[in-house]
Amino acid sequence: MQKIQNISTNNSYLKQENIISFLKNKRKSLPTKYLYDDLGSKLFEEICDTEEYYLTRTEKEILDKYSKDIILKSAAIEFFELGGGASKKTKVLLQEALKNNTSLTYSSLDISDKALKMSFDELKNISKNLKIKLYNGDFINDLNNLKLSNSPRLYLFLGSTLGNFDDALAIKFLSNLSKIMKKNDCFLLGVDKIKDEKVIVSAYNDKSGYTKKFNKNILNVVNKKYNLNFKEGNFNHNAEFNSEKSQIEMYLESITDQNITLPNDESISINSGEKILTEISRKFTDNTINMLFSKASLKIVNNYNDKKNYFSIYLLKSNQYS
Repeated sequence: MQKIQNISTNNSYLKQENIISFLKNKRKSLPTKYLYDDLGSKLFEEICDTEEYYLTRTEKEILDKYSKDIILKSAAIEFFELGGGASKKTKVLLQEALKNNTSLTYSSLDISDKALKMSFDELKNISKNLKIKLYNGDFINDLNNLKLSNSPRLYLFLGSTLGNFDDALAIKFLSNLSKIMKKNDCFLLGVDKIKDEKVIVSAYNDKSGYTKKFNKNILNVVNKKYNLNFKEGNFNHNAEFNSEKSQIEMYLESITDQNITLPNDESISINSGEKILTEISRKFTDNTINMLFSKASLKIVNNYNDKKNYFSIYLLKSNQYS
């Protein structure tokens, strides 16, 4: 197993007072990153394989069809994936790149050691010409800690993870990445598009119940990290589409009146029917995504779509060298 290097500037990703503010806010929420502990990362891989979760399937369809063009246009010999999970889709790109390169480097940055281990297991036997590096860290706050390279690098942010960010956070993330990109670097970004609402909602309410388990697991994570007293059985999984904001909103809905003790020994009341937001997943229009690129100083090299136009993958460069 490849050694995992910790590049995080803060091993406690959120301070206690922040978790308190999340829960004391009028619209209660929990930080989405806490969905992805070791168990959460494993459950998410199960979600990706469900019939309802079209995102993984359509994104892989695009990569299968256009990997040759992506590799040709990016000319990368280093691949750096941000929050890549098990890297199953990235494998398609690496296999294509290895056809014409005798030495490649693949690096993965994730907050979950379990996800990093799954990535290593998925890729370790591809080729003796592939070097793998694993980093534990937060791709929002730790981008500036990445070791830069003089070789052409392709940054990857697949799976429409950008959809978990509001505009401000999306622009911050994209801008930070644009600033560290060198002239010969490229950025491959996958985003989910607006489509029939029933198709979207179904993807977050799979019949097998993996999304329900995934959502509820966040309670175990924050209980352990902050010594809270949430009980899974006191909440239902709820995923609904906000048509005004074009986003899925995933909640934990309380099924009873309950009290939660906070790290500062305060207690908050959660009423039956009250909801805690755990994740948003935005669905983008061309106009919205182009606005984000413009504000983050990124320019489109190419845009790849599946046959139903459910999903888009953008190949981008930093505008700072224009």
